Amino acid sequence: MVTAVAAIGFAVALGTTGCGAGQISQTANQLPAVNGANVNLDELELRDVQVLYPEDDASTVFGDGGPFELAFVISNSDPLVYYRLKEITPEEGKVTFIEGAEADDRIIPPNGALRGGTPVGANPEFEKRLSVELDNTGDTVATGLTTELTFAFEKREADGRWVDAGQTTVDTPVDGGAELERQDVARNAEPTFYNQHHGEEGHGGDHGESSGEHGAEGEGHGEGGH
Repeated sequence: MVTAVAAIGFAVALGTTGCGAGQISQTANQLPAVNGANVNLDELELRDVQVLYPEDDASTVFGDGGPFELAFVISNSDPLVYYRLKEITPEEGKVTFIEGAEADDRIIPPNGALRGGTPVGANPEFEKRLSVELDNTGDTVATGLTTELTFAFEKREADGRWVDAGQTTVDTPVDGGAELERQDVARNAEPTFYNQHHGEEGHGGDHGESSGEHGAEGEGHGEGGH
């Protein structure tokens, strides 16, 4: 009897451990809820790549094809290798590093990250970022559409030489504009058979008719009793 109880307890413990491990694994593979695009290139992870919505005179900026600010985060998950962002090539136009013009400013150390731009919700006071500008895009950048940006990288060899590390093209969206205050508003449900035929009035009418019928029966019983 003791052996059976112990076996059951051991099985429950194993089942609990298995579920916990599964939950951790699923959480680890989930992507963050961000506005931009996410792409991987070997040990490099590009996250939240986006064209920032212009803060001033947006219609003119879009009409002129820029200048737009780019935002992104590039993480290096390799524990040993140094990577460097070589250049960003747009579908049309030109990308300029306003801050980070020196190649060494764009190095991504092992287990480190390189950030560009200041997307909605970021805190630039505590996070150093590159300033990257996209200009002369023609009509390739517009709200609701994506534009192709190609990120090219280098990596540092053991002898200090920088060699090609490949490139990746990102379908980059324009973000949704300034951060808006959340509005919690109740929404009306779509009309259904139930709320069309069993609404408050319908329930009230049914109850009223039912009460009337019961009242009539009650009166009849009362007269019969007397």
